Amino acid sequence: MTEMKNQYSGNKGSGRVELEQMILDNASRLRVPSGRTAEEALTLLKARIARGEAVFSGEKDFQIVDWVSSIAAGLLLLLAIWQIGFNPSRDRIVAQKGSHEEYRLPDGSDVSLNADSRISFNNRNFNNNRHVSLDGEAFFNVIKGSDFIVSTPAGDVKVLGTSFNVYARENSFRVSCLTGKILVSAQDQSVIITPGESVKLADKKLISYTDTDLSLATRWIDGEFVFENMALNLVFDEIERQFNVNFACRNFNDKFFTGSFSNKDLRIALEIVCIPMGLKYEIGSNGEIFVTENPD
Repeated sequence: MTEMKNQYSGNKGSGRVELEQMILDNASRLRVPSGRTAEEALTLLKARIARGEAVFSGEKDFQIVDWVSSIAAGLLLLLAIWQIGFNPSRDRIVAQKGSHEEYRLPDGSDVSLNADSRISFNNRNFNNNRHVSLDGEAFFNVIKGSDFIVSTPAGDVKVLGTSFNVYARENSFRVSCLTGKILVSAQDQSVIITPGESVKLADKKLISYTDTDLSLATRWIDGEFVFENMALNLVFDEIERQFNVNFACRNFNDKFFTGSFSNKDLRIALEIVCIPMGLKYEIGSNGEIFVTENPD
């Protein structure tokens, strides 16, 4: 792979385009080697590239040689070469269901990840390109420096140095500012918020508002989850994330919950939520939770 990097480093534009086209031209003919899975083939290919062994031969057509010629779905090869040869390496931090994660970014900024959330970033030259992708919910405490951008599927957040909470799940997008100043962008709109303010995306419009108690937005860091007139199904979603469980069936679109629960004890959380709503629950042997109307 060292040879490949040197070969194309002199003319990055044309060399990269030619290499991409070459890979794509060969992609349709690639197959998984007999007796190997696609994942095994990719692992072997990466090892071969890392050792600097020849992957391509021929001056004109760049024929694929040896067993590499049979790796499946050309895209697999494209991804491997692009990832190792050209793409800046990216780190991916994941908080699985039932767990929270604390992480310090290369610039010294801290991130707290809620359950079932993930971030990714380019760890090369991060101080000069502070760009983090987020899916889920996270609290950021950003040190001063160059622009710090958090991208989500719904919108982006841009700061210089501040602390803020971002919630980006499915169709929901909400940002709360604790310190500093934040520029939030979504749907071709931009809003600046300052400490004590939040912004949410509703009906494709960014709406800013003043929080009466901003600490509620970050209680989840300490394992406390607070809801005000929240759709019950969304509350159950949070229980699933915090305890890594599944509700077998639920259809309570007409019920809304106000209150809070802790992620320390599943049964207590279920009782706090279900009893005031006139519901009963049962935890099955496989860990599934069944919730029904309480006839009493």
